[in-house]
Amino acid sequence: MQCTEIVYRALKRGWAPGESIPAEAFIRKIKQPDPSSEPRVEEGVSLSRQKYATARECRCKLRKMRGAASLHVGRVRGLPLHLDVHPDPDRNADGAVIGPDHCSLVNLPDPVNDTLSAESAASHLIKIARFVTPEEEEEEHRARRP
Repeated sequence: MQCTEIVYRALKRGWAPGESIPAEAFIRKIKQPDPSSEPRVEEGVSLSRQKYATARECRCKLRKMRGAASLHVGRVRGLPLHLDVHPDPDRNADGAVIGPDHCSLVNLPDPVNDTLSAESAASHLIKIARFVTPEEEEEEHRARRP
């Protein structure tokens, strides 16, 4: 991906416009199907590429998302954390690309084994992320999807 690209992160329903972007937006999800199993941590954080999707489309892909934050890929790479954003298009069972907008924020610390580093990385990302206002979201969407 080019350093000049913009990517979006959908913000969960517990977040309200006007509040700070929550740290959990940039912490890898922990999944534990049942209490007897080991927790499984996702490889990265899912994002959408502005090149293929609007902020509104990013937000609406998942149910009940309250907003979207934007990140500049070059600024992510410029952090002293070795983070990167890689294309990770969604594919169907035959391997054909069905979602070219999907990408992943990778090299984030493991939130199970290194909570402090995970929270520190998230705080760095919050500082460079920008909330996309509802007005900006609608304007972008109208301009690209008339």
